[in-house]
Amino acid sequence: MLRHSEYVAVFRELATRHQKIQHTPQVARFARVVVSIDPFQKMVDLAEMTSTQLGRNYQEGATSQMLVVESCHTQYLDNGGDHKQRRRSGAFYVFEKLPKGFTQDHIETAIDATEQTGEQILAAVLHQLSGQVKVRIDEKSISSDTIGPVGDGTWYGTRFDFDFTNPAGAALVYNSAVFS
Repeated sequence: MLRHSEYVAVFRELATRHQKIQHTPQVARFARVVVSIDPFQKMVDLAEMTSTQLGRNYQEGATSQMLVVESCHTQYLDNGGDHKQRRRSGAFYVFEKLPKGFTQDHIETAIDATEQTGEQILAAVLHQLSGQVKVRIDEKSISSDTIGPVGDGTWYGTRFDFDFTNPAGAALVYNSAVFS
């Protein structure tokens, strides 16, 4: 079904395994940010992420990249018959911290590198979900944007957005046993 905890776990596991991120509990290079669907609140949530998540969660080490997964938003769809579906929108960021005294060339290289890492992460997610009949990523929905500077002004990267669907029929059936 890919509930929120499963969605986050997929990205945390990939951040742990990816050679340019190498997240561990001791050397944090993965973070989750809850972002509201409301446009004003979303700006506040993202501003908080750039000012706190990057510096608080990133620890220097062998790599300079970090993965931040954004909470997903769900829309419930009904075909008017026997099929109800969840359409979820997810997003993640791959950031690279640039060295002191960085140049425009460093920025361009970081953007290219984070785009490549993000594509590798997406390919891994597609591969992991390929065996699940009920969870499908809509590959036509995938988009990306260049991000930066954020945080302390030394973070640049790429944001990826995508949609995925799964059935919601069983979840939306009234169950009187859960009500008193």
